[in-house]
Amino acid sequence: MKLQPTPAQVEGPYFLANSPATTPLDLTAAGGKGDKFELSGQVVSTDGTLINGATVHVWLADVAGAYDNQDAQGNAIALPPAKHRLRGRIITGADGKYTFKAVRPGNYPLSQNGTDFRPGHIHVKVEAKGYRTLVTQLYFQDDEYNLQDLDGDGFFKPELLIHASPVVPDGKSVQKGVYNFVLEK
Repeated sequence: MKLQPTPAQVEGPYFLANSPATTPLDLTAAGGKGDKFELSGQVVSTDGTLINGATVHVWLADVAGAYDNQDAQGNAIALPPAKHRLRGRIITGADGKYTFKAVRPGNYPLSQNGTDFRPGHIHVKVEAKGYRTLVTQLYFQDDEYNLQDLDGDGFFKPELLIHASPVVPDGKSVQKGVYNFVLEK
């Protein structure tokens, strides 16, 4: 059985390669007061082989839709690793598993008039020796802006939805989701 590779998306301007590699990766303290979520899954190849030693880079906005390395005008800025708050790296073991916790990222405006917004999303870059690097974004099922996102392959795709429980955050429990990344050789 051949698995379909995870769809690629645009990296955006806020990726930093030297984010901290920690296990477990917990970004909840940096995200602000909002709904907490936990995402886990596995990194596998298109033939279903679990990928040991894959690096899963994660970066996201805070509840207000701002990245930790952006200035007031939205431009990416240099940020030393000691000041990274909303990003990190996870290295998979022999089971191909990754897990991280964070506060759900907020929506941010796409235009000056503030009527068009990006849906809340998580940026992910997965690297593994012998495989094509995957850059993608994951989306939440209940985000009202999913279908109003920018046009083009680099933005919202239903295949990149996180299937979480509860589907809509209830403000009390941690929303838990699973997403498996499939890499091509």
